[in-house]
Amino acid sequence: MSETFSIRPAAAGDAEAACALVRASIIGLCKADHFGDPLTLEGWLANKTPKNMAYWFTAPGMTGFVAERDGALVGVGAVRDDGEIVLAYVSPLARFQGITKALVARMEATAREKLADRMNLTTTETARRFFEARGYVAEDEEGDLFSEEQCAMIKEF
Repeated sequence: MSETFSIRPAAAGDAEAACALVRASIIGLCKADHFGDPLTLEGWLANKTPKNMAYWFTAPGMTGFVAERDGALVGVGAVRDDGEIVLAYVSPLARFQGITKALVARMEATAREKLADRMNLTTTETARRFFEARGYVAEDEEGDLFSEEQCAMIKEF
């Protein structure tokens, strides 16, 4: 297996493999957020379906990306034109190899091209430090609807 990867626009045909990657990432890498609790996992994974992946990749106002290495998906991202990151996941086998960093940079560039003035996302405790290291800050809102395990974050351009 090579150490390099490429990022390309996602297509509806990537949905099944992307769905499997996202589900594996949540189960394998986000244990600090779901603690292996079956009900929490069931709720988190409920909308992670091939049909929804295809939508996130192809809906008007959305742009999806996949990272590939040796013909296999190793990362998945999707961003709305207004700068909201909808997906940012890496394969458990490809963690800490720069894939998510490259996907986020590509999504930020895409949002800038679409004239977004900031990025925003809801992240988990697992990924919070990753986004903070890239200039994202927690959004302080009174009456925040996010649980302790989730955090709304923004990055102004």
